[in-house]
Amino acid sequence: MIEVLNFAFGPYPQRVNIYLAEKQPEGVAVTLYAEPDRRANTPPPEIRALAPMGSLPILRHANGTIIGQSLAILDYIEDTIPDPDMRGSTPAGRAKVRQCVHMFDEALTFFGLWARHGSALGQGVVRSSQDVSEICADRYFGQLRLIERLMSEEPFIAGELVTLADCVAMAMLQYASDFYAVPIPPECVKLQMWFDSFSQRPSAKRPPYPEQQRRKALGLMEQTGVCL
Repeated sequence: MIEVLNFAFGPYPQRVNIYLAEKQPEGVAVTLYAEPDRRANTPPPEIRALAPMGSLPILRHANGTIIGQSLAILDYIEDTIPDPDMRGSTPAGRAKVRQCVHMFDEALTFFGLWARHGSALGQGVVRSSQDVSEICADRYFGQLRLIERLMSEEPFIAGELVTLADCVAMAMLQYASDFYAVPIPPECVKLQMWFDSFSQRPSAKRPPYPEQQRRKALGLMEQTGVCL
């Protein structure tokens, strides 16, 4: 038995939630926690006991394996439960999926820094910085434009089938759009078409955001004076 401890929303938890909804692996149980108070920084004791950083998602396997990083969790489940395959069935296919996953993961790093150091939600938690906000917003949008250039006309991010790349991409773009009101650049036509289509899938159902936090996060571009 594999147990996944997770939050109901957030880009890193949500990529695991979307993946599990798409793959529907047998023998995997999910426990969802409420998002903790960011200022209190006090995750439940059982989470702190499993992962030193006290963050979710966490995978716990009956064989004693514990994994506390989202991409590693996806890889572990793929290795443990290979059917249906969501990493690509050929070396070229797997390489394309890995490339896309890493590009979206890098974009999320830039977005996270922009949001943490520029939004009202981050005030009092980290040091506000207009320079960090502007630099990271530029890198984030630049990464999306690069991804747009690499996308083909296939229905999903890395080909004809849903893969890890779609789960990682949807979690990030959904979070940016719904929680911070940051759109996909208008010139990213293929990426926007994919996002609109994938948003209709049951796996991409909008998660329940804490509205008090969301009110502080919305309008990140206006809060930081960033334009597309």
